[in-house]
Amino acid sequence: MKRGVVLSGGGTKGAYEVGVWRALRELNIDYQVVTGTSIGSINGAMMAMQDFERCEKMWLGMEMTDLMSQPQKKKFSFEEFLKKLISPGESMREQFGAGSVDNSPFPDFIRANIDEDMIRNSPVDYGLVTVRSHDRKPFLLTKKDIPQGLMHDYIIASSSVYPVFPMHKIGDENYIDGMYHDNLPIDLCISMGAGELVVVDLHQEPQHPAYESRPYVTYITPSEDLGGILAFDPKVIRKNIEMGYRDALRSFGRFKGYTYCILPESFQGFDAAVERFNVACAQGQGDINLYTRAKKKRVREYYQMYRLLEKYSRGRAVEKEDYFIRGAEIAADIVGLSHEKIWDMKDLIEQVKKHIGSPDASPDRRFFEREVTKSFHKDAKRLEKEKGKEYMMGCLYHAFCEKMPNYDTMREILRALPGESAATLFLRSI
Repeated sequence: MKRGVVLSGGGTKGAYEVGVWRALRELNIDYQVVTGTSIGSINGAMMAMQDFERCEKMWLGMEMTDLMSQPQKKKFSFEEFLKKLISPGESMREQFGAGSVDNSPFPDFIRANIDEDMIRNSPVDYGLVTVRSHDRKPFLLTKKDIPQGLMHDYIIASSSVYPVFPMHKIGDENYIDGMYHDNLPIDLCISMGAGELVVVDLHQEPQHPAYESRPYVTYITPSEDLGGILAFDPKVIRKNIEMGYRDALRSFGRFKGYTYCILPESFQGFDAAVERFNVACAQGQGDINLYTRAKKKRVREYYQMYRLLEKYSRGRAVEKEDYFIRGAEIAADIVGLSHEKIWDMKDLIEQVKKHIGSPDASPDRRFFEREVTKSFHKDAKRLEKEKGKEYMMGCLYHAFCEKMPNYDTMREILRALPGESAATLFLRSI
C-alpha cells in the first residue's frame, strides 16, 4: 500500500511541515506520494526530491528579500484576506491592490532550490494544485501532467496568492494560488494511489475535518498558533519547525500529550490518580446538573472546563487518561512551563506544585468559602484579572485542600474559572 503525505498552504507557516518531515525521517516512515498547495507545493517538491537537508537549509536561511523586492503596502493579515473572499463590499483588489507585492525574486528562489530532474526521476510521485485566473478552473496536476521544463512555473503558480501577489503566466494563461480550490489536497493524493495518508494541516481548525477520524489518516495540526503567513523572523521559523517535529512525534505515539510532549513510560503509577481525577470531573458535572437554575444562554459557561479537557479530541470519544493528560497540560500552561521540553510526568507535576507555594501565598483562598451571590462570578473574574490565573489556581488548590465546596459554589467556580478548576482538580487527584 502506498503512503501519501499531504501538505497545506500557509506561507511561512510552512516551516512547520519541515519539522513534520524531520519526525517522519526519525521514525523511519517512508512515503510514495506527496501532494501540496502553495507553500505545500514547494515543500512537497523537496520531499519528492527526497532532499531534507536542502529543504531545511532553505528555510533556515530564508529572508523576505528572497521572495519580494519591495515592502508590502499594508500590513498583511491572512485572516482579513480570507474575510474578503466571502464578504461583500470593498473588493480584494481595492483592499490590497492587484499584485501589490513585487515578488520578482521568487521565481529565481524556486529555481535555485528545486531541481525538476530530481523530481521527475524520483520514485516519489508528486502533485500540486493551481487555478486558472479567468474562469477559476482548478488544475490538479501530477508530475506526469506537467510538461517538461514547466515544473518551476506550476509550483510558482500554485503559490501565487493573488491579489496580494501577481498572477503567474504560463503560456497564454494566468494562474493563481491553488488555495482557491483546495488548500490541502487530500483527494488528489488519494487519486494518485495513496491508501494511507499523513496530512499536515497548517490551521489549528482543520480544513478537512471529515478526514480527521478516518483510520487511514494521521491528521497533524499545530498545537499552537504558527503566526502570520509572511513571518520571516528566524526565531519564528525555528520555533515552527520544532513544533511540527514535536506534534508529529506525538501523532505517531512517540510521546503522550496534546500540547506537551510527555514520556509514555512516566505514566506508570498514576492509575489511581487518573481514576480520582475522572471521579472529580464527574462530580463537577453532577454539581452543574443538580438543581441548576441556570438560564439556557448561560448553560455553556458551566461546561467550559469540560470543553477545555476535550479541546483536542476532535469529536472522538475520550478516555480517562485523555482527561488526566489534559488536566496536566492545562496546569502546566497556567504556570508557563515550556512546550519545547520533553517532560517526565512526575517532573511536570513537581514544577507545577513549585509555582503554587504555601497556603500563606494564597490569602484569597477564603474567597471560595463565601456564600454564592449574584456577584460571585463577577468578583471571581475580577480577582483573576487582577492577580492572574496562576495565583487563582493556588487559591483554589489550597481552598479545596481545606474543604471542598458545596455544589452551588462548585458550579459557580466551574463557570467562572474553568481552566483553574481543571488544573486544581488534577493536582488534587495526585
